[in-house]
Amino acid sequence: MNQVQRNTPPAWLGRSQWALCMDVIGGWRQNRDKIADVVRMLGAVLRPAVVHRRLERLRALGHCEASPTLSQLLVAARDQLSFSLGADTKAFYRAQGIPWTFHNVRRFFAYPTTMMDPVGLFSSHHAIIQHVLQTFHRHATYDLVLLRGHRGGLEDIDRQLEQLAQGTHPHQRSLDSLVEDGSYHDRLRRDVREFIDNPLVASREIPAGLVQDPYLMLAMDQFKDLRGYTSYAARLQVGPADVVRAFAQVAVNETIGGSLDKTIGPATVRVAACDPELVERHLSGEHTHDKQPQSSSAED
Repeated sequence: MNQVQRNTPPAWLGRSQWALCMDVIGGWRQNRDKIADVVRMLGAVLRPAVVHRRLERLRALGHCEASPTLSQLLVAARDQLSFSLGADTKAFYRAQGIPWTFHNVRRFFAYPTTMMDPVGLFSSHHAIIQHVLQTFHRHATYDLVLLRGHRGGLEDIDRQLEQLAQGTHPHQRSLDSLVEDGSYHDRLRRDVREFIDNPLVASREIPAGLVQDPYLMLAMDQFKDLRGYTSYAARLQVGPADVVRAFAQVAVNETIGGSLDKTIGPATVRVAACDPELVERHLSGEHTHDKQPQSSSAED
């Protein structure tokens, strides 16, 4: 994976765990920002209309066609987290020598809302920017599109990248201590400028052979941008009870199930909800879609 993506080691590897923890705690200014963003996110959770307004703005700007329900968005978020982002990130962390649990605990304390929003649409532009700056993205198009739903969001991330380059960012110590790829911020700066010049630029294709699992390749391709995510979500036949079931499964799988190496619920992305051309691209060669792993969940 590192050879395909041309990743470089993070500069903080080898430092003591105590020093790494202290990096993300921050002072009064940093923790004031964190608390304010938690309040903003809870406000959006309690007012789903905020999410739909952001989504409709992005739809009007040409970034998606579908307008899923809140239940569809949340169940799709579980699928994105479990079968694309989570699996992809774990493979990347292994390749980089980054401890999964320890690093994610640090990410939470560095800026809690970056770990709390499964959709991205509940987050303020401050939380989205923190997420993009602290976490390696192969191509941050999905999050840059989300920022376009916030007035001034793109200009703000461009400004904060300049602060990082100059060593003057308010969360400089934390971000330098979290970023998982040594050359990431330089590449991100170029990607942000490219996106500002052309907001409808297509996401980069997933490199062929990045991982061996065709279902993971399909999931990464489907969820690489907001258009793919919302199209997938709109095809799901789900309601509020399915949301509760889906996140209960995540809670079990990430705690007891993980320790016992047992999981419940679906085992892969839902092929029927994926774009047909992506299914053809990733699953047709060996007819793997005919032998998709079975789910133990009644919702499939």
